[in-house]
Amino acid sequence: MQKIIRHELVEIPIPAGSTLTRFLIPDLPNLRNVHIFGLQVYFGNTLDAAGTTQAAFIPKGIQTQNNLVTWNVVQTAFMTLVNYGGKEFLKQAPAPIFTTNNQLILTQTNELNFKNFVGQKVNYPKSYIEFTAPPAIVGVPTTFMFSVYYSLPIAEEKKESGFSFSKRG
Repeated sequence: MQKIIRHELVEIPIPAGSTLTRFLIPDLPNLRNVHIFGLQVYFGNTLDAAGTTQAAFIPKGIQTQNNLVTWNVVQTAFMTLVNYGGKEFLKQAPAPIFTTNNQLILTQTNELNFKNFVGQKVNYPKSYIEFTAPPAIVGVPTTFMFSVYYSLPIAEEKKESGFSFSKRG
């Protein structure tokens, strides 16, 4: 079973009516020089085959308060992660492989299904999400949201693991 060591939620705002197909991942100060072990993509309300709106497990981003992109938009997204040497170690990976929502019952989720990494370091401002077509909706800002599961370098993890209620830093 995968253990969550640390977690950071990332939101990439998509402005209403934008014609862009590539969105850079912002600089994430908490994730500089950390080792990534997992990635999980979320999506918002979506339509089923009958055209009925299915409520999402997580409908809005906590930072932007924008609706999350729909499952249909996630299906057009590809993620590229770049290391500090400038190499794309994850190149155009389809975003749906990082989703954990059950596609038939969208209110259920399987948290143990996020994709695993082996401790790579990511240069987030050089990394990006790319779509096959502009994902923006006219008049409605949305958000592409994902979780990063990570650990600090070993020396920092050891230093932080020594704290307790009686022994504070």
